[in-house]
Amino acid sequence: MRILLSFILLCTLSILHAQTWHPTCDGSRYLEQVFEDVEVTTDVLFGNNTTIGGNEKELLMDVYYPAGDEAASRPVVMVAFGGSFIGGDKEQLGWMCRDYSKRGFVAVSIEYRLYDLPLFPLPETEDMQNVVTKSVGDMKAAIRYLREDAAADNTFNIDPDWIFVGGVSAGAICALHTAALDDTDPFDEVLDSLLILNGGIEGNSSDNFEYSSEVQGVINFSGALADASFLDAGDPPIVSVHDDMDGTVPYNEGYASVFGLDIAYMEGSGVIHPLADELGIKNELWTFENSPAHISYLGTSNESVEGIIDYTAAFLYDILCEGFVSHTQDIVDNIDGVQIAPNPTSGLINIKNIHNKSLRFNLSNSLGKNINLKTTSNTIDLSGLANGLYYLHIFDQENGVYSIEKIILSR
Repeated sequence: MRILLSFILLCTLSILHAQTWHPTCDGSRYLEQVFEDVEVTTDVLFGNNTTIGGNEKELLMDVYYPAGDEAASRPVVMVAFGGSFIGGDKEQLGWMCRDYSKRGFVAVSIEYRLYDLPLFPLPETEDMQNVVTKSVGDMKAAIRYLREDAAADNTFNIDPDWIFVGGVSAGAICALHTAALDDTDPFDEVLDSLLILNGGIEGNSSDNFEYSSEVQGVINFSGALADASFLDAGDPPIVSVHDDMDGTVPYNEGYASVFGLDIAYMEGSGVIHPLADELGIKNELWTFENSPAHISYLGTSNESVEGIIDYTAAFLYDILCEGFVSHTQDIVDNIDGVQIAPNPTSGLINIKNIHNKSLRFNLSNSLGKNINLKTTSNTIDLSGLANGLYYLHIFDQENGVYSIEKIILSR
């Protein structure tokens, strides 16, 4: 009976592998820094365009990739720097790119056009909206460039099906709009005119429109959307970190500010994530509570910074390696000290984790198809699913063991 059960579980696992794993997943890549050194190609030209001040701007990116990596097809993390759309440069996030690259990603830090008109009097709201629109067109051009290169020489051995975008502050605003803004969204007259002025949804910073600018996820470090209703069901997953009393980019709804003065209304992480839950978009939010600072978590200590990158990398790992079980992991009947109840369940499952293990959960149906989970540290919510048989996959990464529990959902 034990042999038969193991065979059934392995067959289910084989289906899961075929549907959800990135071929480079090995149980540690993307979660941990598995490479010691990083190589960098600087100043790669991906587009050009005119700034709001009328100046011609060549758009460059720096590309970071793990030294000695033999993988021929690697996911990309593309990031954009912060600076209120007034200052900053691509070198600012070199440290972040190195971290992601040591985990096995190809990491890219891009330039985008900034506000280059006089700062006094302060920019008008419409001018800043114009600059944000230009930045989105620039990021989309960078994404298209990578896919165009991948279709030809594939200089950086990327997987063009797996491009994540992110950024800090202004860069995160750029990334969120790159992922969320599309032709189905409600545009007011101002945004509609700005899109027309700047080449439409795709922008006009390059002309390789045969390549897609779609992304597979967003890393949002204290960014916001001009309107959270730009989010639609089926939009890419979002992981965010934000101070809840941020006075520069609002955590909830409010005005983004420059030099302490309100510039443009925006809706931040505290609005984005509840809406993402409603729409069924995979998402996570780490809120720094009672914190009036802006991106406090990237400026306190090396330990806190590493924790933030670990958090976002784990989110990307769950997307890339959903359902993955390392060959070094053993299938066991039960993981010591872990209990789930009730089973059968009418919707909620309680998790008792006696030894406080670091656990990860996936759920699949009887056909091996993965299902998004609503979880807390001690509950799993299946209330939105149809009655039937499910398999709860429980991973104890630290001890290299794995178990599958049959779950019967019955109301």
